[in-house]
Amino acid sequence: MKINNFLTVKDLIDMGFGCRVTIWKKVKLNEFPAPIKFGNAVNSPIRWEKVEIDNHLHQLRMRSKVKQEVNYEFRKQYASK
Repeated sequence: MKINNFLTVKDLIDMGFGCRVTIWKKVKLNEFPAPIKFGNAVNSPIRWEKVEIDNHLHQLRMRSKVKQEVNYEFRKQYASK
């Protein structure tokens, strides 16, 4: 595998997945793919496989297509007050 096939936490932040803390919370809650740690040392690099992130994005897109409708009734109810 090439090094280009892996993403750092900074790459994920730049892609719009949230801040570092948000990403790690989602990993802990199994809402985001887990990274790979390269080595056993404390400072070993941690990276996400680009394929896993692409699959995650695909699943998010599919979920949003399934929902396709947004319920604005709650907003309309409180906007008139």
